[in-house]
Amino acid sequence: MKHADLLRLPLGADATLLLRQRCPSRRAPSRFQSIAVEDTQAFGALYCLDGDAMAAEADEFMIHESLVHIPALAHPAPRRALVLGGGDGASARELLKHPGLERIVVAELDPGVVAMVRSHLPALPQGAFDADRVSLSLGDAAHTLVSLHQQGERFDLIIFDLTEADDPACAHLHQPDFLQLCAASLSPRGIIHVQLGSPFYQPEKVASLYRRLGAVFPVLRVSLIHVPLYGGPWLLGLCARDDLPDPEEATLAGRLAARGISGLRYYNPALHLASRALPNYIRDLLA
Repeated sequence: MKHADLLRLPLGADATLLLRQRCPSRRAPSRFQSIAVEDTQAFGALYCLDGDAMAAEADEFMIHESLVHIPALAHPAPRRALVLGGGDGASARELLKHPGLERIVVAELDPGVVAMVRSHLPALPQGAFDADRVSLSLGDAAHTLVSLHQQGERFDLIIFDLTEADDPACAHLHQPDFLQLCAASLSPRGIIHVQLGSPFYQPEKVASLYRRLGAVFPVLRVSLIHVPLYGGPWLLGLCARDDLPDPEEATLAGRLAARGISGLRYYNPALHLASRALPNYIRDLLA
């Protein structure tokens, strides 16, 4: 295999995922970051921001179904949702499966990401940005949320579909002051869902963000899912200001049926509840 045929994707400080490429990289213009579209044997088409893998055709459903449906089905009747980041449209795509959601705001920094997926990865948004219920707000997500909060908007769901918590483009969106603004922007029984990261490859980052979230939100529950592109185990954090009992499996199944949601490839009610069970090394990390 030629050296140039290998795509190197960082998993952590000392680990790299090597993928065989089927064709050369394609670059997309952006004044904010480097956007690249890759075509690989194992994952099909995928895109990277500043060299970090964001989503791939082969396994993106694992992260986006989990990121959206765990909080959306934990809530009895979500009507308004905000996606922080989410310029590939995949989170909006999953939110649109909930007919009770009347308004979905996607707060994406970079119009280049939106243009790129429309051209090269249309399977991710599947037309989500053309839906009447979806509103795309371009610019810093912090400025977007400040403006929406000042206008009196409150959200039942706030989804963090962002790059890593210490990435310069979104590090400020994981700091205590912004997390406080998110908490203040929740409606009663509102839920925030955050990507914590890889407990194996990024333990210090995961533990630090978990502590920050715990200092702001009285309710913080962790889900363990599996995303091959991200190196395997991946943690999500569900946050709320108010008491939020975990629905039973029958309740989750009933909500899926009532909302007419079917054909999911990763999420199911049993997995929703099972994802709360953590191995001891992750319990110790978060202790």
